[in-house]
Amino acid sequence: MNPILLLIVGLLKYATVAAAANTIRFINHCPYDIWYWTVGPAGSRLDGLDKSRIKIPGNHGSVTHGMVNTELLQGGITLKIRDYPKYRVAPAGIVQVEYHFEPTRNAIWYDLSVIDCDPHLGPNHPSFCPLIGGGVEIYIPGAKKGSCPPAWCSNGRCENTYDRTGSWLGEPTFKCKIGVDILVETCTERVGYRTFQDKPTPYHHVSAPESVPHDSPKVSPDGICGGMTGYTCTGSGFGDCCSAYGYCGMKPAYCNAGCQSTFGVCLG
Repeated sequence: MNPILLLIVGLLKYATVAAAANTIRFINHCPYDIWYWTVGPAGSRLDGLDKSRIKIPGNHGSVTHGMVNTELLQGGITLKIRDYPKYRVAPAGIVQVEYHFEPTRNAIWYDLSVIDCDPHLGPNHPSFCPLIGGGVEIYIPGAKKGSCPPAWCSNGRCENTYDRTGSWLGEPTFKCKIGVDILVETCTERVGYRTFQDKPTPYHHVSAPESVPHDSPKVSPDGICGGMTGYTCTGSGFGDCCSAYGYCGMKPAYCNAGCQSTFGVCLG
């Protein structure tokens, strides 16, 4: 083959590999769309305005974020993820992926964080953590054992994940060499509940659980009640009424029609 042609082919291969590296790729396995916002340090103009949202389509849709040279910004980037297309408007908690891209140190620092939500709250609560009930994971494909660790949340529990503010020995910020991609996958295990946006029923249909008798129901620790859980809302702090769909609250939709009197107060 012509030497010049060989050189061109080699350069094209290199360009393809380079273009594929240093990205964060979202893969949304949920059957509904989710969104993320890019938020940077002060002065970066990456301010997370609602209009700046990026949609990640449901049903295995994928979107790629090219990493920004954060050395030039003098601070890291946060990708704030929600199941609701507004970042600055409550209710809804936020799950976030954070990174710091440092070419001069040949390093990418990254982490998963749930400090802007509460994994212990039910989906009717404004600070409910979206997505973690169905599974969220960030990882480096092909990473060798002991390097570039993954982080994940599943069924309300998180590992290698920031769940509080501050700094401490062994905090879950991880380092990888430049030239890799970070994958962020959602609904990795099941379809978790979506943030209700102050509505009494979930976006995806969930049949009302059948009530079962309990002599002494325990107080709900997370705003979920009734049915097979056996939890009562009375004294829970989320509201004393257990709705037909198994969530604690105090609004009429929770306390009237369909309210489960075995597991809380009913007014209807």
